[in-house]
Amino acid sequence: MRMENKLGKNPFFDVKMGTAGAFFLGAIVFAVNYSYGWQLALIAASKQAVYTFFIGGVMTKIAENLALKFLNRNQSLILAVFVPTILTSLLTYGMHSLKGTPEPFISTVPTFVFAPPGFYWWALRKRRQYEKVQQNK
Repeated sequence: MRMENKLGKNPFFDVKMGTAGAFFLGAIVFAVNYSYGWQLALIAASKQAVYTFFIGGVMTKIAENLALKFLNRNQSLILAVFVPTILTSLLTYGMHSLKGTPEPFISTVPTFVFAPPGFYWWALRKRRQYEKVQQNK
């Protein structure tokens, strides 16, 4: 059985999480590429920050929606972590493989490392928030 996500106003994008992710991963990518010069590091970090704002905001909302999609809590949480992590990692590597990032794979590693726990934390938080709202009805 499916549940409907009634948390938040925008069902497709999370501005707060997109912004937080942009600053966090942009700084990491800058540090990873700094040995190639601040200009190349800034290009890579800027690409990461802009990308993370848009894609991270969408993927966070996907994680939230999947966390609330099914009555089976474990199934929802597994999907809420797995689906956005794979999509985000593939898209991040593709973006860094375009001209301008000296270390595309290493620049993708932080996404693959931080995405699963981040998506899990967010999905679990939203699942608990939804369950609390349901209990108070």
